[in-house]
Amino acid sequence: MFLRTVPKIQSKPSLLNLSVEEENLAAIPFAVLERRVGKHIGKIEISGTKAFPDGKELRVTWQVQGNNELGLPTEQDLDIFVALGVLTFRQNFAKTVSFTGREIARILDIGTVHGKFYKRLKMAMDRFIPLRFRAVAENEEQEEVKWCNVFQEASFSLDRTSGRCVGSVTWTDKLIQSMDSGFFRLLDARRYMELDGLTAKHLYRFLTVAFEKSNLVIIDARKLSMEHLGILNPPKYLSRLMQTLEPAFEQLMRIQVLGSYHIVSSENWRIALHRHASYVPERKTLALYNGRDAEASRLICEKLLQDAGFLQRVAAEYCAAATTLRDFYALERAAKLLTALRDEDVLPHVALSVVRNALDAGAATEEGRDLLDWCEIAIEICRQKRRSGQALKNSAGLLIKMIKDPALRSRIVSPEAEKAFRETFRRREQMAERQQDELEEHALILEFEEARERVAESIFNDLADAKKARLRKEKAEQLRQQERFQRLAAAAQHAEIDAAICQDIARSELPPYEKWRLRKQAQQAVLPFVEAESEPQSA
Repeated sequence: MFLRTVPKIQSKPSLLNLSVEEENLAAIPFAVLERRVGKHIGKIEISGTKAFPDGKELRVTWQVQGNNELGLPTEQDLDIFVALGVLTFRQNFAKTVSFTGREIARILDIGTVHGKFYKRLKMAMDRFIPLRFRAVAENEEQEEVKWCNVFQEASFSLDRTSGRCVGSVTWTDKLIQSMDSGFFRLLDARRYMELDGLTAKHLYRFLTVAFEKSNLVIIDARKLSMEHLGILNPPKYLSRLMQTLEPAFEQLMRIQVLGSYHIVSSENWRIALHRHASYVPERKTLALYNGRDAEASRLICEKLLQDAGFLQRVAAEYCAAATTLRDFYALERAAKLLTALRDEDVLPHVALSVVRNALDAGAATEEGRDLLDWCEIAIEICRQKRRSGQALKNSAGLLIKMIKDPALRSRIVSPEAEKAFRETFRRREQMAERQQDELEEHALILEFEEARERVAESIFNDLADAKKARLRKEKAEQLRQQERFQRLAAAAQHAEIDAAICQDIARSELPPYEKWRLRKQAQQAVLPFVEAESEPQSA
């Protein structure tokens, strides 16, 4: 028996680097070790488990098919897949994820982007597009189990004149709906990219989930290799397998995921993996999230300001000093108002000047906030006038005069209306600041129950009539055993039967509250700007 340890070094996780994958898809090591296999492989089969929404697991054979000519994704392709997961998380689990070559390169920590990188990116897309998988249980006929593609569509183009590379991938409905319901896994892309070799990368993908449940994992080395590391044919001797696994263990210790490892039983091939003392699994990092990640927030705000019209250098300067939730909220609000001013036909340089005045004063200060308030009040007043049928010959001029002329404001906006507007703005700020408050938790639970009931009813309504009739018959037989049910009117009985069926569907098909809330937290981490439910009317 041997033991390896490394010094404890604290590392700070960042939501900016999180990469998201669908739960079952993340369990499949669909990239193979081509260096050892020595040939392109278009199809593999791996024994494993399939997770269901109600928490149950089923032993299955995962079948994965790729491109017959190019084979399955390689180690480098898998890096790009993780980068696409980062962009999916940053874009709030969007079904279609757009990217540029430089965005992918930054996540991969590649400094220079050239033709060789673009060729690598295109080759990865060519392998991902036909990639599909399915899980076949022991009691199922393979011919009856449907295949599921990973991506529904993918595009990639390179303008050699400008050197700009752009592309997009569209997740299949089944995968994006699963992730959007909370069935996803997370890993830290920065840690992942520091690893060298597919064995170490697959091991990290396995441990980031295993260490969520326990800080000590004891497992058969053969099972670990075949089911989780993509080693389809492990060596006959443990000592030979350990020669492959030990370098991966050492790397995982270096990035502070694995604290130590040792052989428990040579005869039974059992090994123990102990979590590093400073490592917090990424899913728990998000679950414990109670504020905004400063690095991620700055990146989001910088992009919003650039999209609104600021130069990259100027946007970065405004975002550099932001540290609190109120600072980030004010920057996002400024970007949104700049876009709204331009939509109201205000000249771009004039709109930019107005918002810059607020940012120069400090968007979160009283002076800066007051200026942003009047920008928003002026926009809403013009929109109200148009909704009431008034003809505005120069709405842009009216907007700017209201923002800059206090005397004109008082003639157009009554004190009562101004107070109502400002109260709405402050409520929005408070809503963004109390996301972990008890009242917010109550609202989340109610929202969860409403969404759960709505989706369960939709699933029930989409069932075939024959299946509906069978379910109603089974549920009616159960409920008729209750004396209370027999006293109900026929219409009430039918309603209760359907409601009970929907509850069963919700329990078996939809995510539990913890998964739903985690998805909600991911959305708040990426898109925390809260819209007002209703705007006040001017007096």
